[in-house]
Amino acid sequence: MSRFVKLLFVGVLTAVGLQAQIQPTFFGMGVSATGDMPKVSYGTLSHPPVAWTSIEGAGRGKYNFGSMDAFVKNAPKDSTGTALLVLDVGGWTPGWAVADQTTCFHNKVGTVACTIPPDNIDDWIDYVTEVVAHYNGKTAPHVKYYEIWNEMSNTKFWTGGVSAMLALAQAAYPIIKQDPYAMVVTPSVVWNNGVNFMTEYLQAGGYQYAEALSFHGYPSKTGGGAPVPVPLPESPLSTNAPIMTMISTFRQIADDNGLLGKPLFTTEGGWGTNGVSDPDMQAAWITHYELLQAGLAPPNNLQFQTWFLWGQSFSGDIENSAGQPTEAGLAYNLIYTWLVGQEPAPCTNAGNIYSCVIGSKTAVWDTSQTCSNGTCTTSNYTAPSGYGHYIDLTGALHKIAGQIALGVKPILLEP
Repeated sequence: MSRFVKLLFVGVLTAVGLQAQIQPTFFGMGVSATGDMPKVSYGTLSHPPVAWTSIEGAGRGKYNFGSMDAFVKNAPKDSTGTALLVLDVGGWTPGWAVADQTTCFHNKVGTVACTIPPDNIDDWIDYVTEVVAHYNGKTAPHVKYYEIWNEMSNTKFWTGGVSAMLALAQAAYPIIKQDPYAMVVTPSVVWNNGVNFMTEYLQAGGYQYAEALSFHGYPSKTGGGAPVPVPLPESPLSTNAPIMTMISTFRQIADDNGLLGKPLFTTEGGWGTNGVSDPDMQAAWITHYELLQAGLAPPNNLQFQTWFLWGQSFSGDIENSAGQPTEAGLAYNLIYTWLVGQEPAPCTNAGNIYSCVIGSKTAVWDTSQTCSNGTCTTSNYTAPSGYGHYIDLTGALHKIAGQIALGVKPILLEP
């Protein structure tokens, strides 16, 4: 897309107020169990366990909505009562739907799950029809977001290729759109091969069956063999890519391949599996992640981004053993209050110092500093003229008198 067209598009977004102010819905939160809903602020629930094996895993036509209904019931609602929840329509194919069991395994709840498409697409059509009929606003609340598949570029979830995924989306789209409250979202992708996969998918026609593009925003790889702690989300040392690069890349992919100006979503993201363990660095990491994405939301139509996840989990856990927010969870809550209702500008950096203008205030931090075992290093920082106070990540207000000891944890400068 040319610079002129992009500037024109940004101007239109601003004129109509699309995501100019950060809304509560911008803060998506993953959750592991409805018995332990997030005790932090969020406006979108994203996403429960993948739906097909959850709802129809026991056998063809044996529908059990109990687990999914609990998530839908507990999700935030908009003014129409629609659940602001991302439902992954697919993610695995139930074992009963394929004859070839070589890609199949028993998932965590014991259901046979496979990474190839069903042998008979009518099984998929029947299932999607049943789901949309169930979430009809009467039997159960409408669901806002239907993501066609979870991580189609990840062989743990999909090995069927682009054309087979396209066939599933083509079949599902008109069924889901019978619900006027629903939005159809592309299958999500992860970074490592997701750029090429999403490009190929949209170019093959996938743009015709989506109203938003979804990707998972993990700046660094985690898990077995990956080094920890992972770099900060803005770091050029990220083993996937800085979160800013991810957003700009998928914005360009969408704009160049049939989804010009359509929303972007991240339906998962964070420091990943055991990626950061120091409590102070966790607080720094999550706050950088939220601030950086908020600044890029208006020009990129990033309508929401998701922290994955709340719950006693290895991935991005911000809940302590008592069921309350960790230091990182409390810091996330504070950033929520800094951003909601504001019109942030994209964050900028001068060397190690990052600045994020939020209305009349500015969040700043120094990426060259660090924390370990309760001790954080700082540098001397001179605030720009016009600021008289700052708020730290504990919520404490400080008067500015001379230089500020600036660390890796953001502070908010106020007039």
